[in-house]
Amino acid sequence: MNDADEEILNQAAHWCLRLQDDTCTSDERLAFQQWIQLDPRHAFEYAKMLEIWDISEQLPNHSTTRKKLLTDPPQHEHKEQSSR
Repeated sequence: MNDADEEILNQAAHWCLRLQDDTCTSDERLAFQQWIQLDPRHAFEYAKMLEIWDISEQLPNHSTTRKKLLTDPPQHEHKEQSSR
């Protein structure tokens, strides 16, 4: 990923979060519309961010579950270790 792609990804993440916020102004929404029309990659990355947002809403929301998901090794690694 080059610097330009990373910047677009960061901008898409920003817009995804900002547009979900109740304090997002009409001027910001207009700026988003202008941004998304500047480059086809903007719409593509924004759509990917929305997919991630949708998927994340399906994840467990309990703090101990989040910690477990981040610290437990993937199941396939655990099986490999137990067979040694």
